[in-house]
Amino acid sequence: MAYTKAELNAEFKSSLITAIRILTKYYLLDISIHDMYARLTMKVLLVFPYKIAKFEHRLHPVEPLGILSVATYIKQEMKDQDVDVRILDALFQGPATCTETELGFRVGMLDEEIVKYLRDFEPDLVGISNSYTFNTHEVLALAALIKTTLPDCKVILGGAHATIDHDNLIKDPNIDLVVRGEGEIIMKNVITAMQTGSDFSDVKGATYKNADGVQVNEDAPLIPDIDVLPIPDRTLVPYRDYLALTSKHYFQTKNSPVGTIFTSRGCPYKCIFCSTQKVWRNKWRPRSPEKMFEEVELLVNEYGVKEIAFQDDQLIGNKERIKEFCRLIIKSSINITFIAPPGISPALIDVETIDLMQQAGFYRLCFSVDVGTEKARKYVKKPVKLETIREMIKSANSRGLWTYGPFVIGFPFETVEDIKQTIKFAYSLKLDFVIFYIALPHMGSEFYDIYEEAGKINPDTLYDEHLIDEALFGTDHISPEDLEAIRNKAAKRYLFFHLLHFLNPVYVIQEFLPKIATRERFMYFLTLLPSLLPRRRAQKHKKPVYPEQAQDK
Repeated sequence: MAYTKAELNAEFKSSLITAIRILTKYYLLDISIHDMYARLTMKVLLVFPYKIAKFEHRLHPVEPLGILSVATYIKQEMKDQDVDVRILDALFQGPATCTETELGFRVGMLDEEIVKYLRDFEPDLVGISNSYTFNTHEVLALAALIKTTLPDCKVILGGAHATIDHDNLIKDPNIDLVVRGEGEIIMKNVITAMQTGSDFSDVKGATYKNADGVQVNEDAPLIPDIDVLPIPDRTLVPYRDYLALTSKHYFQTKNSPVGTIFTSRGCPYKCIFCSTQKVWRNKWRPRSPEKMFEEVELLVNEYGVKEIAFQDDQLIGNKERIKEFCRLIIKSSINITFIAPPGISPALIDVETIDLMQQAGFYRLCFSVDVGTEKARKYVKKPVKLETIREMIKSANSRGLWTYGPFVIGFPFETVEDIKQTIKFAYSLKLDFVIFYIALPHMGSEFYDIYEEAGKINPDTLYDEHLIDEALFGTDHISPEDLEAIRNKAAKRYLFFHLLHFLNPVYVIQEFLPKIATRERFMYFLTLLPSLLPRRRAQKHKKPVYPEQAQDK
């Protein structure tokens, strides 16, 4: 009779525990069954790091869905292999206020709190989320703290930035391995290698160190059908505590609490300033409409969620998918509203899709406009005509949807006149809100490569946080100081130019009145009014007043 590996492990453990009982009974071994069982269990801790901020503002993040997905997958796939996986969100937990340090304002758990947790749990492996470049200083400090506390513990990094910067990060003496790309299967294989005493040479997608130096294994294949991944198990985190604070994370939601979900991975486009292509390889892989609906229904029924925020890089990679999802929502009569803060591409949406989204519960749309001139559109490789953008925004406005969108200025070729044309285009679209970003070269993007080849990247400030209104380089024709002044003036003047549209009765009747046509819509309009009023620019050490997309990106 053949036994599976899991069955053999279970048989071995059963026999071992029987032997421990006998030895303990006759006082031959001074150890409890609970303690011995704990020593047989592989302990895995996945950590979302704290943050050192420029401003004294206690962030209220949503649940860390990246490591939550990894933990859920490990829990499901290794349930018979004695793996205890836990999550520590060091940003969400910790003091209710910021802690001032020499480096800035610390948001989240303090070192002594983290050390206590590590000593209580004693993990064999700690995986740290390194999704953002600006959080890398904290990630490396956290890795050092872990190694100091538990020298034998394996420390692993994963996430978008870790994937892009793996060859530099692995040089840190406190990092044992870097996961490149999707973490679920790779982390499972890393744990299996540790359990069996193997090295990591067969783990695809791993960059690690051994006696011969740094080893970069071949890339792991992307998961072709992400429906095979389980819905994130939110019992692994204090989810209701997150829900209680979601109104402080998202910009002026219609309902609360707000649940956050990802329903796809990647983006098919190659915009010059975006780094997602280095992580997801220009492939867009969706969950099915049925799986989307299943997660929404779970959050509504189990946790009382009233609104869903989609955090996909590209929610509408396929119009038929989002339309079918909307039909499922409409048919179900679930009382829910939706937002998509990272934005949707105007190139991928049409009037029928907008109609169904509005009927299903979407009440505002962020259009990823980004450019305002044909020259910039070609430079950025934006796959949409400027007039198509105008048409889709008008369609959304006329259906009672609130609209907003980002615009990026400060590309190397741009003159003052080029940027004025972008600002003029932004003002003309009749968006309810706009966000003006100054172009930044994010690591992993083609834009970053251009600046690196020009010798403009400063390695000493590479991991520093830079805000949307900060110009690091200026353009070939505009100084950084002048670029910031142009950006700030454009942001401040938007309300004035937007109000001019109300002098046009056609706009008022066709594109504004639908937004306040019912009592419910009118009441939401009243909640938006404070956000429409001019605001002073946040000063140092004060909470930065940023639109929702700026926070979520």
